[in-house]
Parts: sequence; structure tokens; C-alpha cells
Amino acid sequence: MPIKHRLQRTLPPSATELTRMLITEWQHPKSEGQPLIVIEGQRDQPTHIYVIWDEWRDLNQTQRSESIMDAVEHLAGDARIPDLSLVTVAMGLTVEEARRMGIQAG
Repeated sequence: MPIKHRLQRTLPPSATELTRMLITEWQHPKSEGQPLIVIEGQRDQPTHIYVIWDEWRDLNQTQRSESIMDAVEHLAGDARIPDLSLVTVAMGLTVEEARRMGIQAG
């Protein structure tokens, strides 16, 4: 069986657009509304990122996580963005999913 060392993935166009919108939000945060970006963890420690956004509804959990990680990678070097190597959880949730999991901004 051949062994591959590089994963090739394609995200649906809607995920690519949501990634772009997420990058814009991270660069120029709104004072209210969605997406709500919740970062749990201290600098130089493992970090969890939750993005609460009803726009995720048509993407599966893997696509949502990939979109978040793509945004983090794109914004590497920005002081507001966690170091990519420290992100252990990147989870995209709708408002209802976040409520069911007990995740909210503090």
C-alpha cells in the first residue's frame, strides 16, 4: 500500500468565503454580532479557539475547524492571533451548538 506524506484537501466555496470573512473579523473586530471568537488559553500555552457563528450551519465539523485553522495560519504574526503550533482545539459552532455545549464568551 502506498504511503502518502501530504494531504490534499479542498474546501467547498462556502468554507473559503467563511474563512475570508473570519480573517476580516479577526483583523477588524465588530463590537457585537457574529462571528464571536472565543480564545481560551494563555500566551505560550495550549490554546482552544471557538468560533460561534450561525454561518457554519452548512459545513461539517472538520470543514469548520479547517477554516478556523486556515484563518489562524493566514494571520500568523498578528499579536491577537494564537501561535498556530499551540492551537489544540479549533471548533466552529452555531449559537445553538455552543449553548448545548455550555460554551459562551466570558
